[in-house]
Amino acid sequence: MRCLICGSGSLEERYTAVRDHFGVVPGEFRFLGCNACGSLSLDPVPAAESIATLYPREYTFRAADTSEPAIRRLLRAIEWRLFYRPQYHGRLRTIRRLTGLGAGRALEVGSGSGLFLRLLVEAGFEGRGLDISREDVAYARERLGLAVTEGDLATAASLDARYDLVLMFYVLEHVPDPVELVRSACALLAPGGWLVAAVPVIDSLQSRLFGARWSQVTEAPRHITLPSRAGLVRMLAAAGFTDVRWGAMPLLDNAGVIVMSLLPGAATPQAYGRGATLAPLVRRFAAGLLLPPALLAAFAERLPLGPGPGMTMVCARKRPSP
Repeated sequence: MRCLICGSGSLEERYTAVRDHFGVVPGEFRFLGCNACGSLSLDPVPAAESIATLYPREYTFRAADTSEPAIRRLLRAIEWRLFYRPQYHGRLRTIRRLTGLGAGRALEVGSGSGLFLRLLVEAGFEGRGLDISREDVAYARERLGLAVTEGDLATAASLDARYDLVLMFYVLEHVPDPVELVRSACALLAPGGWLVAAVPVIDSLQSRLFGARWSQVTEAPRHITLPSRAGLVRMLAAAGFTDVRWGAMPLLDNAGVIVMSLLPGAATPQAYGRGATLAPLVRRFAAGLLLPPALLAAFAERLPLGPGPGMTMVCARKRPSP
């Protein structure tokens, strides 16, 4: 096996006996570490046709639905106002700061329920979404009125459109061939366009502190890679990108990941999934109580002397035409 990020064949066992913290996929998994770039790759890699079966039906957050019990509607409304909405606004500010873009044609790969895509459209972008989840695509289209397509980047390529911005929030680590994904994204961009990816990086303070208990590790087998910063730079350069820029994801992004590492049972699929009982909702409330100290830890991650935050935004520009 070779490193899925840089292609090196020099790998050694890093984490073993890793279990899916959602309990969706039984069994144990292992990650191999690359001696060349430091990235981790899941071994064995799931077959492409089986990846969709690894996910719970409710994987991304959605706004309150009138068909749900009152307690869930209330919890969703609180989370939207206090956690997700400010988090998404923080992402948008970081994108604008790093790329200088205030408008243009944008494609969000892995758009999920479409809540961030809706913010992009409201902010002045001409936004389209792409996701493999039929339920999320239907929600984004029918509830939010967004232009979202079910499929992958091959589907997007058939639309024969060129974009100023291609977004991938927590997507790269989920695919068996991230190199090909980045190349396909480059092909969809207009010359001078930007790829913006949010990724969990293995050379981070969170990774060092939590080790095999880090929620980004126990997201196996949905997380197939955990790249390093050096590995991302190599991959982006090989795909035709230049001018790589880095930014921390919003504090709420990083604090949320810290909380999930401490209390994985409070994650969205358990709290809001079909048939969820009261116990996961109680754990979700407990996670809210852990959020303030996690925010302090997320702020400490940003100190310049440390290895950096676990959840990182990397932006890279497609080489302009000669």
